[in-house]
Amino acid sequence: MYCADIKPFSCKADYERMIDYFLKADETFLISMGVDPGKLPTRKDWLDRLFPDLERSDCEKQTYFLSWLYNGVAIGHSNVNKIKYGDEAYIHLHIWAAEHRKVGIGTEFLRKSANTFIRKFALKSLYCEPYAENPAPNRALSKLGFRFIKRYRTIPGLINFDQEVNQYVIQHDIR
Repeated sequence: MYCADIKPFSCKADYERMIDYFLKADETFLISMGVDPGKLPTRKDWLDRLFPDLERSDCEKQTYFLSWLYNGVAIGHSNVNKIKYGDEAYIHLHIWAAEHRKVGIGTEFLRKSANTFIRKFALKSLYCEPYAENPAPNRALSKLGFRFIKRYRTIPGLINFDQEVNQYVIQHDIR
C-alpha cells in the first residue's frame, strides 16, 4: 500500500525540483511529451517568472503548482495556468521519476489535483491539452472522465513545439 498525497508549492526548493525535472531530462524524453528542448528557459528566468505567484491572491495567480508526494517523497507535480478565476484553467501533469510512471499512481494524483484546482479557483471548466502522441496523460484523462473535445494543431505552451494535441475538459469534481 502506498500513500499518494498532494501539497501546494510553498518555497523556492519546490519550484527548483520541478525545473530540474525539465532541465535535467534527456532530449528524447522531452520530445516524447511535446517539449522543445531549445525553448527551455534558464533556471533563473523560470524562477523569476513563476515564484511571484506564491505572493499573489488566488484571483491574480497566473500559475499554481501542487507537489505529488508518494510515501512522503515528491515524485511529480501538477499545475494550472491560463487561470481565469471563477471560470477556467488549463491543467498539466508530470511524474518526474521513471520508476513511478506506468504503474497507475498518476491517475490518483491527477484526480486529487484536478479537484483541488476546481475548488481553489472556483472553476467551471478545467482543460487539458496533452501532446496527442503521449499516451499516458491521454489515458489518465479519459479514465477520470475528462471529455474529449477535439484534436488540433498548435503550440500549446512556451516550451512546446508545433504539435497535434488532444483537448479535454471536465466541469465538475472527479470521483
